[in-house]
Amino acid sequence: MRQPKADTVTGPSFWQLEAPARLYGALTGPASADVCIIGAGVTAASCAWRLLEHGVSVAVVEGREAAAGASGRNGGFASTGTALTYTELVDRLGADQAAALQLATEAALDQMQELAGELRVPHAIRRTGSLWLATADEAGEIPAMVEAAAGAGIRALLAPERIPPPLRDSFVEAAYLPQDGELSPALWVRALVEAATGRGARVFDRSPVVSVTADGGGWRVATGDGGVTAQAVLIACDGLIPRLAPDLARAIYPVRGQVAVTAVLPSQLRVLDVPTHSHGGFYYYRPTADGRIAVGGGRMHDLEAEFTDVETTTAPIQRAIDRFAARTLGLEGVRMEHRWAGIMGFSSDMLPLVGAVPGSDGLYVSGGYSGVGNVQGFLGGRIVADLIATGSHPQAGAYDPARPLPTGRADERVAGQRES
Repeated sequence: MRQPKADTVTGPSFWQLEAPARLYGALTGPASADVCIIGAGVTAASCAWRLLEHGVSVAVVEGREAAAGASGRNGGFASTGTALTYTELVDRLGADQAAALQLATEAALDQMQELAGELRVPHAIRRTGSLWLATADEAGEIPAMVEAAAGAGIRALLAPERIPPPLRDSFVEAAYLPQDGELSPALWVRALVEAATGRGARVFDRSPVVSVTADGGGWRVATGDGGVTAQAVLIACDGLIPRLAPDLARAIYPVRGQVAVTAVLPSQLRVLDVPTHSHGGFYYYRPTADGRIAVGGGRMHDLEAEFTDVETTTAPIQRAIDRFAARTLGLEGVRMEHRWAGIMGFSSDMLPLVGAVPGSDGLYVSGGYSGVGNVQGFLGGRIVADLIATGSHPQAGAYDPARPLPTGRADERVAGQRES
């Protein structure tokens, strides 16, 4: 493979190139709405859509363009559940609440798939299932995971026969999760944002937010050339949330994820048929519709450097991705045509923070998805919309930002799980 260059400012992701962004225009002067949403990723799009269903007016303010950040720069996995294993989730929340949350993420993916059909982009979300692979050292974890899931009524199957032949020297056990899927993240989010504007949402892009301040009984979101006054504000920029809400910096912190995509492969090298995770989630890889393989992760090879909000690819991680693709996936000599980085938000307990910011009436946050934001972000947006419009949502308690939280970064072993 061609050697990756030294650290470089990342260019567009493969997903962003396949679905170019529509530009809506910068914010100049004053504007107002019932709710102002900061960011134009999956959370913002989901929240705006749901608020409009409630009859609430919405303004979305984005520093670049829709799906410019993590929502358009991830691995394209539609993973249900959370960043915790199901056993860990039960330990954290109890059996009943853990099962309810798992089912809520599955229902969210159902809603995403249905909505993609309504928006005439049904191919943007595909229910393929996902595969978790284990090395000999990890093999005992897979049966335990399947048993815990089955005990809660979650679909999970032991499936060693699904390990692709080229990978059988590296992995000995597998679990198949049929409820998961894959998506074209930029296409999906940009279609939903555009549809929200068709329902009346106002979207301002190329308008970086410089401050969020209380203003009388509401809030003012200021940009360089304008501002939005609103009764409620949602900060929905995941790993960048601490820039605007520094009090949450101990609860949510940025983590860089890096991905590379191969050239179109000859048929004999198309070894994957579903999105796949291994090494505790530190590597994740999936086929694309046009016959490539996207490979992401590798953070454990330069872990400290990846706790950052600097959106650049780096030579150590890209070299690790190349080695994994060549040695484990059997892609020696295959050229990587696309490389990019994105900034995710991890939380200190690996569960998202979704809801009202403590001590700030009318200010909301949704982020800290800990590597699994494509579905969690959609669910988080709906939770906040319902909290604003009705005061309640069944899953709000599990993600309440006011819950007791540890300080600092989550355990590094856990922090790799389900990054996709």
